[in-house]
Amino acid sequence: MLASGLMQRSSSNHWVISLYFLLATLPGLSVMPASFALPLAFLISGIVLVKAWLPANGKAVLIVVSLVIWAICVHWLLDDWLSGHTFLSGLYLVVTLKWIESKGRTESMVVTTIGLVLFALSSLSFSGFTALAYLLLGVCGYLYVTLLLSGTATTQMVATSAKILVLGTPIMVLLFVTVPRIQGPLWDLGIVMGLPIELVIDQDQKEQGLTASLQAGQISRLKKSDEPILVAEFSGTVPYKSRLYWRGPVYSNYTGTEWQMRPNWDNRTQLLRKAFRKQQDLDSVITSKRDLVAYEARITANGKRWMYGLDFPYGSSPETFISDEFQVLGIRKLRQEFNYEQRAYLEYTGGRPLSQEERQRFLQLPKKSNRRLVAWGRDMAKGAQTTNERIHRLRVQLASGEYQVTQLPDIDVYPDSLDEFFFERKQGGVEHLASASAIALRAAGVPTRLVSGYRGGSLIALTNFVVVRQANAHVWVEAWDDAIGWQRVEPLDFVTPPKKEERAQAEAPIKKPKVKNSAQAATDTSSAPSVATKTPTKRQERPPESNLSWLRTLSSGLETWVLNYNPETQVELMKKSGLRVVDWKSLLGITALGLALLGTIYGAVLAMSRRRRNNVLFHFEKLNHRLSSKGLECLPHECPHQWLQRIEEPAAQMYPAIAAVVQDYINLRYTPAADAAERQAREARFITNSKRLYGMLS
Repeated sequence: MLASGLMQRSSSNHWVISLYFLLATLPGLSVMPASFALPLAFLISGIVLVKAWLPANGKAVLIVVSLVIWAICVHWLLDDWLSGHTFLSGLYLVVTLKWIESKGRTESMVVTTIGLVLFALSSLSFSGFTALAYLLLGVCGYLYVTLLLSGTATTQMVATSAKILVLGTPIMVLLFVTVPRIQGPLWDLGIVMGLPIELVIDQDQKEQGLTASLQAGQISRLKKSDEPILVAEFSGTVPYKSRLYWRGPVYSNYTGTEWQMRPNWDNRTQLLRKAFRKQQDLDSVITSKRDLVAYEARITANGKRWMYGLDFPYGSSPETFISDEFQVLGIRKLRQEFNYEQRAYLEYTGGRPLSQEERQRFLQLPKKSNRRLVAWGRDMAKGAQTTNERIHRLRVQLASGEYQVTQLPDIDVYPDSLDEFFFERKQGGVEHLASASAIALRAAGVPTRLVSGYRGGSLIALTNFVVVRQANAHVWVEAWDDAIGWQRVEPLDFVTPPKKEERAQAEAPIKKPKVKNSAQAATDTSSAPSVATKTPTKRQERPPESNLSWLRTLSSGLETWVLNYNPETQVELMKKSGLRVVDWKSLLGITALGLALLGTIYGAVLAMSRRRRNNVLFHFEKLNHRLSSKGLECLPHECPHQWLQRIEEPAAQMYPAIAAVVQDYINLRYTPAADAAERQAREARFITNSKRLYGMLS
């Protein structure tokens, strides 16, 4: 009967572990070519299923035959021995075969642990919440199989699994939240540590990037590249990445199909003549400034003069100067990597007064280009007296016009392409959005120029280093106001507003103008009939919320705080928690402190649990401690019988009571009870008698 029970249990274990391996391998095969994945899936499933009936001498034959079949499938169906599919399928097969020939509990445990790695690899075939649920299934399966191999009973398995999950969840959450996140290539860490690593390894990429002219689609093409442009180390806390504008070429001339820099833009003599030579020169033209930051940048060679300095530059560095267009430029063209130090105000207005020639250049419009957009801009200016009022009307149009910015714009380059984007497609690249905004403002009488460069960057492992890549390429608008000078206008934020935390730090410099009376309101409304405010003709009822709205909210939260938990999100969470300085040192300190606190709590809980489990031993030791004051304690090397013999004469008066309690203790420790009820009755009698004896001795 016992042998039959063991065989039945072993067979049950086999099917459970077989299901575990099938769940770990089949999802990964589903993303491979069907002609290759199907025969391999049948092969792995067959191997797992026939293990229970294989004789000992048949395993070697099965292994050889399986490897031969796999090699034939790779050669004829995959035809690539160095592909990722080959490696992954080979790993699946080897682990499965190892499970087939494993002997004993130890080998099975090792293979089961490798199966958890297979779950992690197979999770790459899923995305979002599905991948998280699949990984959770793998962890639960691994825990269950591990307990199964240890011979634990089913009810005890469930209880043990629940205890492990309850105890492990706080540690898991603590480590996930506080351990510094490392995102990006590993050589980014080498840059932080000061290793001599070039930012751009491919020599053909060194002089690619922004140029002296800008056409529609150019920024979008740059965004497809992940090549680094510069690495900046900030002094102090790194600002939100949406506030980092790395200024490059400034365009003032528009031909109808492309933007161009001003004439003689590369003439060093003229650039130096108009440059800001001293800090006092900058102070004299800045009308407002806020949020000063300091940084040191390491920029890759681009074959041009621009250093992509952070906007608005406010400092000096050897071999560089600040042009009258607020660019950080090099005395010489960049033919190799260059380091410079600089300071900058993240928010600013100002600039030298415009000459008549400059005003005409910043208001220039092609005669036979984008006529509808020009007409719309002129209508927008009617009734709007100030620059801010006109910018506000543009903001209303962009915010309510259902515009979208895409990485793959499909609008052809021709003289009316901005009309097509602004009135028909309403979907294009960031250069379409910025160009249309600049032309509309020029038509409204606002001197405007286009600024290209990069926005944002990637934080390296919670340090003060930020890497700016081609993927961060961006273009924005600067508008002139005679009262305050140049001010940044970001059309992208009109269409896609920044996060609340970033808006709190960067207050919008443009405020909605106050309407004095109803007549003025009517004038403002009629002056821009093309502004799409989308006033409904009848009341639109809100669609009823679905009963599954909580599930969408949960999925969105998991997407943000689990699957997309990157360094920026970690910094945001830590700042919300009240941590002022967020770097890897402070986070590791929080991790160590949290682990120590959890260890203390777990120790106290386990001590209390141990005390409840060893209630009999606790009362016996308490009684023994009381007897030690009379020299009658049980010594460490004595067994209870020897102890009773030794104290029979010294404790003659109390000996019967002591002997009765000790005998109950011996029965509880060394004599098995018939059932749980009898044991509970024994424990209750022992505890009652020991307490009574303890009272007699006090």
